[in-house]
Amino acid sequence: MEDLRFRKILSDTKLSAGENLKFRIMQQIETENSLVRKKAKGSFSILDNMFSVFGVMYAVIAIAAGIVYFSAGKEAVESSYMYLIVILIVSVCSMFWMISLYDERRRKKNQKK
Repeated sequence: MEDLRFRKILSDTKLSAGENLKFRIMQQIETENSLVRKKAKGSFSILDNMFSVFGVMYAVIAIAAGIVYFSAGKEAVESSYMYLIVILIVSVCSMFWMISLYDERRRKKNQKK
């Protein structure tokens, strides 16, 4: 009971800022944010992109080879069917890498304009 009365007394004594003051503060913050120079993003590294894409590629090839080896043996890993799987994985990853490079160059070109 006493706690509720104490809370009511404290809430009645709170001062609140007027709408005009809130508006001026928000306008000042927006003005300062518009004048501050935007931070440039880190430079895009072709090698970082290459290592990530081809790292995933080699991991997928290793997983596929492991699955084939444990399910069908060494002969299946050395078969032409496995080579086709590897060529397919390499082709898909290479196309993804080239598309990501093209996209990054296009973004840089549009940012300069």
